[in-house]
Amino acid sequence: MEKKIVFGTDGWRGIIADDFTFKNVRYVAQAVADYLKDKGSVCHKSLSPKVIVGYDRRFMSDKFALAAARVMSGNGFKVILSDKPLPTQALSYSVINNKAIIGIMITASHNPPSYNGFKIKLQTGASADKDVTNRLEKLLFKNEPRDNNKIEYKDLIPEYLSKVRSMLDMDVIRRAKLKVVHNAMFGVGAGLLEQLLKGSKCKVTNMNTYHDPNFGGIHPEPIKKNLLGLIEEVKKQKADIGVATDGDADRVAIIDDTGRYLTPHHVFPLLLYYLCQGRKMKGKVVQTVSLGYLSERIAKAYGLPFQEVAVGFKYIAQIMLSEDMLIGGEESGGYSMKGYIPDRDGFLNALLFIEMVTKEKKKISQILNEIEKKFGRSCFDRIDVRMDIDLKGRNFKDEFTKAIFKNTPLKIAGMKVNELRTKDGAKFMLGSKAVVGSEAWLLMRPSGTEPLVRIYAEAGNPARMKEILKAGNAMVKNCFK
Repeated sequence: MEKKIVFGTDGWRGIIADDFTFKNVRYVAQAVADYLKDKGSVCHKSLSPKVIVGYDRRFMSDKFALAAARVMSGNGFKVILSDKPLPTQALSYSVINNKAIIGIMITASHNPPSYNGFKIKLQTGASADKDVTNRLEKLLFKNEPRDNNKIEYKDLIPEYLSKVRSMLDMDVIRRAKLKVVHNAMFGVGAGLLEQLLKGSKCKVTNMNTYHDPNFGGIHPEPIKKNLLGLIEEVKKQKADIGVATDGDADRVAIIDDTGRYLTPHHVFPLLLYYLCQGRKMKGKVVQTVSLGYLSERIAKAYGLPFQEVAVGFKYIAQIMLSEDMLIGGEESGGYSMKGYIPDRDGFLNALLFIEMVTKEKKKISQILNEIEKKFGRSCFDRIDVRMDIDLKGRNFKDEFTKAIFKNTPLKIAGMKVNELRTKDGAKFMLGSKAVVGSEAWLLMRPSGTEPLVRIYAEAGNPARMKEILKAGNAMVKNCFK
């Protein structure tokens, strides 16, 4: 049982009734309590002994949250438990706003309906880093969970909505007269975009708002194949924007006024461009290695420092807390900006698009065309390749990485390899740096837990992008031959 509880990129996730059980949730909560009480902990005797607990709409999330809250109460902490499902970022902000020592969020984000999860938010609002989760894993099952039902229930949504509004030009938002379609994907974001736009002249159409723990039979992940209904609704209504938020509403997808699904490689550059061009803001641009070249080009054009980090928003959050960061983003649809909490937020970024369109008096498609004329076109896709390898006694991630580095090619899909970045996997920078728009890239990221390799590619046209993906697939399959 102990081996089943492993913290990944953002918390612990497991299959409900298999490894994600009430017993295991209580033991994880007890490990969190033991960590907080450890004299070596950075949390020891800091701030207040207050803990915030929240949960999403997944099956039994409210009951799992109550179980975790009772354990924290049993260990002497003052516990505030959300009185309703809420977005993960609302929990993060509540930790800061209520001066809590830590936050616990029961959610599996965009994972399949059979999963649930246990996220930990530090007093900064950021996700627990590897140092913290490593210590938690060592504390698991050391002590029996304690129990107490002295819990305060609180509606945490209003304070969160107030924080989001504080980041926006609400005068511009109130002038907005846009047709907006929001697909909540049966998640906790249901109705919140409409609340945030209350007082504006926007007409909001809501989709998939009712509580369905099965998420309509799909993963609550805002990617194109899950958003065909939203795309059709945007076209049918001739809407100005379509917005989709994932299961816990911290990620966002955007459909433009033409009904086109915008990849994160469009969304992030659009946000960055608006902050630079429309808001005249400055600061470092930070993105995970799986995001593309447009944002790097925009940062260079505006004289802004640029940095790539490993996949995981917690790496962006670390920079956000220590440096002057303008915006940070990841390929899975999570973004945050200067002055906000160190966590991604689907609603903040959706409203930035509404502010952008209203203030610039241009449609999203027009602004994207403007970016592509200046900085080149982005065509992106990703495939996952499962390897037929027995992992027993092997470190697949290390073996794969060494095999790829050993056989680094001079050309990929006929394009010269001009740089190899090794921040997280192997990212081959292709083409000519001297000719804007001629560059492309290929990234191969092996999983650390299963024989799976994620292959990403971006190029200036779809045919070239597909050639690069095909070449990457061949490289992956041949690396152990």
